Amino acid sequence: MTRYRVTLTLRTLGVLDRIWYCRLGIEPPISSSREGGRVARLVPYRFRRFHRAYASSHAYFWLPCPLCDRPFGGHEWGGDIPDPTRGPFSYVGICSRCTVARAL
Repeated sequence: MTRYRVTLTLRTLGVLDRIWYCRLGIEPPISSSREGGRVARLVPYRFRRFHRAYASSHAYFWLPCPLCDRPFGGHEWGGDIPDPTRGPFSYVGICSRCTVARAL
């Protein structure tokens, strides 16, 4: 079995990150470890072909949202919901549209 190691470095949010959280209508975190996808996240949700191509070319996942079943990429991950199948402190990512709907 192949082992992989990932090192995450926390950094303060930049302008593009703050715009993203403002568009989602949620409070931005103090810091983040996300490195990529900042510009791609700002492309409107309706351009699904672009988002799918971006996700596949940058090694992000492309899976259906657990709430609405529309596919979304890992670079678009906006919020999360508790995962009842994995325990009390486990969460599942949801698409940006569902994140906006939950924030209202």
